[in-house]
Amino acid sequence: MINPFKDTNWNPDTAVRRSFAKSLIIGFPILAAVFTLLGWVKTHAIPTWTPWLAAIGAGLGIIFWLIPQIAKPFYLVWYFAACCIGIVVSNLLIAAFFYLVITPFGLVMRAFGRDPMDRRWDKSKTTYWRDAERVTDPQRYWRQF
Repeated sequence: MINPFKDTNWNPDTAVRRSFAKSLIIGFPILAAVFTLLGWVKTHAIPTWTPWLAAIGAGLGIIFWLIPQIAKPFYLVWYFAACCIGIVVSNLLIAAFFYLVITPFGLVMRAFGRDPMDRRWDKSKTTYWRDAERVTDPQRYWRQF
C-alpha cells in the first residue's frame, strides 16, 4: 500500500509555509480559470463562483505568505486531506491496473497453455533444477545489463 503520510513534512518551517502560500496564490486562480473554461464550454456562460474561488484562494495565499505563522494549521489540514485522497486514488489505480491489465493478460496466457515459469507437476522428473548457462567471456561481468 502506498502511504503518503510518511513522506509529508508535518512540522513545516517558515520557508515551507511560504512555499505553501505561493502554491495557493498560483494554484487557486489557475483552478478557477480551468473551472471557468469548463463552464464556458458546457453552458456558454461563466460560472459566478469561479472569481470568488480565485480571490479567496489567492487572498488566503497572500495572507499566509505575509504571516507564515498562521499558515501551519491550514497547511496541516490541506496536506492531511491530500494524503487521504492520495491513499484512495493510488490504491484504486493500482488495483484497477492489476485487474484490468495484468489479470486478463494472465488469463489469456493460461487459456493458450503458456506457462513461462514451467510450474506443471511432472512425476517422471527427479528434480526441477535447471542449470544456468555458464559465462565464458570475463568481459561480460562489466556489462551486467
